[in-house]
Amino acid sequence: MNIDKKIIMGVRNKDADAKKELISLTRNHLVQTIYKRYIGLEEKEINDILQATYTYAFMNMDKLSDDKNFLKWITVLLNKQLREYMQAKEHTGITTALRGLPQYRQSDVDDCLNEMPENQKTVTIMHCLGKLKEKDIANRLKMSEEGVARLLKSGKQKVKNVLDKK
Repeated sequence: MNIDKKIIMGVRNKDADAKKELISLTRNHLVQTIYKRYIGLEEKEINDILQATYTYAFMNMDKLSDDKNFLKWITVLLNKQLREYMQAKEHTGITTALRGLPQYRQSDVDDCLNEMPENQKTVTIMHCLGKLKEKDIANRLKMSEEGVARLLKSGKQKVKNVLDKK
């Protein structure tokens, strides 16, 4: 997605309309990025993370070296906000399903997930980390429950195999 340089210049000049337009152009991309990384977040949490990301970006536009890379730049900022948010969330007692694993085991599971086809990885993460039922996953992804069940069964088996190896 190419963002008009006039919009970026408007944001640099603190133009409120330019900020609104930039948010409307990039918000869906950022929300999709959040869902790919952390399925179980509430809408309020997503909005808080987006607000923090946009606030930081707008206050630090001078750090953007090339205007045509705005989307990549703000995605990096979003990922940083997500990491910080999830670390804070874990420290308040809310943990992920893999929290208790030693670090080398977590990286093995991460490698396993990264080797899965995208749809299988998404279904496995939504179920194991997002605590969603097969029916909810099927509805969100507009898939059949049987398809979700097959992907989930093989995804969980792959993760189990990795954990059983060591």
